[in-house]
Amino acid sequence: MAEFRISSDDSGDLDLRRLAADLVESQGWPRDQVSIWQNRGGGDVVVTVDQALLERRAPDPLAASVHTRSDVHRACETLRRSDPSLRGVDFAELRDEAARFFSAGWTLGDLLHALGHRHDGTPWPQGEGYEGVEWLQHRLRNWKSESGDIRPSVSQEGAQMRIVGRIGLPDDVGAPAGAGSGASSQGAASPETARASADDARRLMRAQSRITSDALEHRERTASNITRRRH
Repeated sequence: MAEFRISSDDSGDLDLRRLAADLVESQGWPRDQVSIWQNRGGGDVVVTVDQALLERRAPDPLAASVHTRSDVHRACETLRRSDPSLRGVDFAELRDEAARFFSAGWTLGDLLHALGHRHDGTPWPQGEGYEGVEWLQHRLRNWKSESGDIRPSVSQEGAQMRIVGRIGLPDDVGAPAGAGSGASSQGAASPETARASADDARRLMRAQSRITSDALEHRERTASNITRRRH
């Protein structure tokens, strides 16, 4: 086990235990392999980490970001090898479809999940007849909103839920309009209201990031007007 301490001269204003938990979260360490405990008196916090977590490991290709043209090309080759329904899809069409999702922050693992499952988690049918570019587009269309925005991927939603789990949400989030702070005693919100609240929250989070549809459209417009020098 490895051990390190977090201390501060500014006692009272800084929650050292919360800071340690955020550090563990940022490193992606499983909590069952990390211990956080505070010395008596609250002077410092000790974090013990399984030594295996500190060893340098090769990054998981399914969880890595896909940015460059060569990254997209390699990712699409992996997609075709992994999903039999893509073998009859023209590679250029597959690359164009996948590139938009990669630009929205999706990973290769996210896209493989979307090709195997609907947004609600239901598995897509497989086998003869479920193949080709139209079937590819149909599956990916399910991961877009009614306005055409690319929805958060399964890993992005997981990260959002971890943030929500740490900071919490207002008690009346998703409650019917005019319910006020006592919404819990007036019954749950309708599914339509809950979904609308979730979509609003996602739009707000996307507005603070670089994965909005507007950003993607701007990137495409910019790329189409770049004049590259020929050598």
